[in-house]
Amino acid sequence: MTGVRAARRRTAAPRAVAAPALEWRVQLRHGVPAAAAALAVLWTAVLAAVPAAWAPTAAVHLLIVDTAGFGVLFAVVLVLFERAEGGRALLAVTPLRPIEYITARTAVLTALSAGMAVPLTLAAARERSAAALAALPPALLGVSLLSLLLVALALAACGGAQGVGVLFTRLPLVAPLVAAPAARVSGAVEHPLLFAVPTTGGAELIRAGLLPHAAPGFWVLAPAALYLLACAAGAVLLACRAVAPETAAPPAGEPGRAAANTAPNPAVPDAVPAGVPRAGAPARAGAATARPRGGAVAGLARIDLRGLLRDPMLSAMLLGPAVVALLLRWGYPPARGFLADRYGLDAGAIGPVLLAALVVLHVPLMIGAIAALRTVEDADDGTLPLLRVSPLGLGRYLAYRLAAAGAAAGAGLAAAVPLSGLAGEVPADRVPALVAALALAALQAPLLVLATTAFAPSKVAALVLIKAAGAVFTLLPVAVWWLPARAVWAAAPLPLFWPVAVLPGYGAAPWPAGLAAGLAEAALAGAWLVRRTFRRLGSGG
Repeated sequence: MTGVRAARRRTAAPRAVAAPALEWRVQLRHGVPAAAAALAVLWTAVLAAVPAAWAPTAAVHLLIVDTAGFGVLFAVVLVLFERAEGGRALLAVTPLRPIEYITARTAVLTALSAGMAVPLTLAAARERSAAALAALPPALLGVSLLSLLLVALALAACGGAQGVGVLFTRLPLVAPLVAAPAARVSGAVEHPLLFAVPTTGGAELIRAGLLPHAAPGFWVLAPAALYLLACAAGAVLLACRAVAPETAAPPAGEPGRAAANTAPNPAVPDAVPAGVPRAGAPARAGAATARPRGGAVAGLARIDLRGLLRDPMLSAMLLGPAVVALLLRWGYPPARGFLADRYGLDAGAIGPVLLAALVVLHVPLMIGAIAALRTVEDADDGTLPLLRVSPLGLGRYLAYRLAAAGAAAGAGLAAAVPLSGLAGEVPADRVPALVAALALAALQAPLLVLATTAFAPSKVAALVLIKAAGAVFTLLPVAVWWLPARAVWAAAPLPLFWPVAVLPGYGAAPWPAGLAAGLAEAALAGAWLVRRTFRRLGSGG
C-alpha cells in the first residue's frame, strides 16, 4: 500500500508541471497571451500620457477594474469551448484531476494579469523613480490575489454552463467584488465594513504600492491579504466541484468526445429555422420542400423573437442600452459632484468625451459583441454547416445577423442618448450632426460582427478580438479629444473615427462630409470582411 501511494506521488509531480505547460500552450494557440500583451502596451501608453501626478491614482483604478479581472471572461469561454469540442469529457480518461485542471487554468491567467501589471505600475510610478521598484511587490501581490479569486469564482459559477448566455446571467454576479474595492480606493465609500468584501484587501495592496500615503498600515493589510487568500482557496475548491461532473468516467462503450458531441443540446433546435435539416434528424416526406411562412429569414427572425425572454444574450441586446443610459442618468450627477469636490475635476468640460465613449460607441460595441458571440457560437455548435445547405443559405443568414445587429444598435442609440442626459446641452442647430454621428455609430455593430466572423475561428479567439476592440472603442474618443488637430487624422482610415469626428463638441469634420466619408469607409470595410468571412467558412455565398 505504501508503494502505491509513493507511485501516485511520483506521477502527481510531473502532472503538476505538465498541466500548466499544456494550459499555456492552449491559451497561446487561442491568442490569450497576445491579447494580454496588447492591452499591457495600450494601457501603459495611456498611463505614460497621463500627467505624472495623476498617473498613480489612474493606475490603481485600472489595475483593480481591468487588469486583475483580465482572465475572468477567458476562463469561462475556454471552458465553453472545451465542452463544445469534447475536451472536457476527455478528462475522464486522463489522470488529470479537477484540482490540477483548475489550478493550471487559474495559475496561467493569474500570471498573465501579474505580467500586465508590471509595465503599468512602472509607468504610473515614474515620477518617483527611486520608489518605482518598491511599488512592484505590493501591487503585483494585490493583482495576483484579486485575479486568483475572480477567476476561480467565475469558474465556480459558470463551470457547468452550456452556452455563452452564462456571460450575461451568472458572470455579472462577480461585478460587486470589483465595484466595492473600487469605491473604497476612490474615496466614494470608506466604511471599514468594506473589508468584509475579500477583494478590498487586494485593492488596498495595490494602493499601498502606488499610493502608500493613502493606504492602511501593515496590521490592516496583512489580515486582509490572508482573508483574500483563504477566500481564493475556497473559490478554487468550489470551481473543482463545478467541473467534477464532467470529469467523471463516461458510460462504458462511449468515448468522452462522442458522449459530449451526441448529448442533447437544447439550444440547437432554437438555433435552426424551420425548413432546415437538423443533424441526426430522420428525413420526412416533404421536408425538403417545407418552407416557413414568409421565407427562411422570417423563420429565423421568429425564432429569435420567441426566444427573446429565454435567451439572455437577446435580452441583453434589447435591454442593455437602456440600462446603461439610466445608470448614467442617475449616476453621472453625483459622480460629477464627487470628482469636483475630491479631485477638482470638472467633468462637464469633457461632456462630449463621456457621451462618445460611454454611449455613442459603447452601445454598438455591446450589441456587436453579443451578436458576434452568437454568430461564432452557431459556427461552433455545427449550425452553420447545416445552414449552408438549407433554403436559408449562409449568405442570407449572415445578412440577417448583420441587419439585426445594425437595427438593434440604431434603436439602442435612439433610446440611450436621450435617456442618458449627456446630450441635453446639444444646441438645436447641431442636432443633424448628432443624428449623423449616431447613424455612423450604429454601423460599427455589424462591422464588429463581420470582423469577428472573419478572423475568429472560435469563441475564445472571438473574445480576444472583442476585448481588444473594446479598448479601441473606449480610447479613440479620448485620443481624438486630446490629440492635436492634425494628429487625429491618423485615425481617419478607421470607420470608427467618423462617428466621433462629426459628434457635436468635437467638430473634427463637418457632418455632411464626415457622414459621406464614414459611409464609404464602412461599405469598403464591410465588403472586404464579407469576402474574408465566406473564404474562412469555406463557402462562396
